[in-house]
Amino acid sequence: MPNETTDKLRDMAAHRGLKLVTSRRRKPGGDFGKYGLNDAKGAPVFGVDKDRLTASAEEIEDYLRGAASNAWSKSAGSVKARPKPRPGPKAAPTPKPKPRFKVKVENLLTRLPAAKRAEAFTELLARPGVRVERIVSRGQATPGGAPMVQAQDEWVLLLEGAAGLRIEDSDEVTLHAGDHVWIAGGQQHWVTWTAKDRPTVWLAIHLD
Repeated sequence: MPNETTDKLRDMAAHRGLKLVTSRRRKPGGDFGKYGLNDAKGAPVFGVDKDRLTASAEEIEDYLRGAASNAWSKSAGSVKARPKPRPGPKAAPTPKPKPRFKVKVENLLTRLPAAKRAEAFTELLARPGVRVERIVSRGQATPGGAPMVQAQDEWVLLLEGAAGLRIEDSDEVTLHAGDHVWIAGGQQHWVTWTAKDRPTVWLAIHLD
């Protein structure tokens, strides 16, 4: 009858490239019920002592399981970890291009002229059809009988200080920092007063 244990061991041995050897000799001193293992060429590997078999089914199974474990360990140990690639030299940073010109930064509110005796006019830009100037006042005012009037249109921005302004046929207005007005060409206008305790700075743009 088929022996499940023997069939199991035979399959295990075959997977290891071995051949299971069994004995049926029942004579006294015989090796009935014992097992052995030969390699593919018939040479004894385990449980074979000359002309008799010596290993039990449990010993054969333990041997085959141990052989499988050893084979796996050797296989795993033979795979060497790949060395990490060494980082190459860092690329030198791309140098910034040299500027072709230097930006000149100036401030309209620094190094102001004293303007104690008369208003100070500084031309900032002049191009065909446009002229930009800074005006610094300190307590000055336009005489009532001598209004200012020019042919060009004028846009005026008060940057700092305080002042009063009247344009013909209008009431006086008070200007503070940030206020701006438009004066049309030919309009008479008066600066009625400017702060005496601090500079009053104007930015005026004249348009032809």
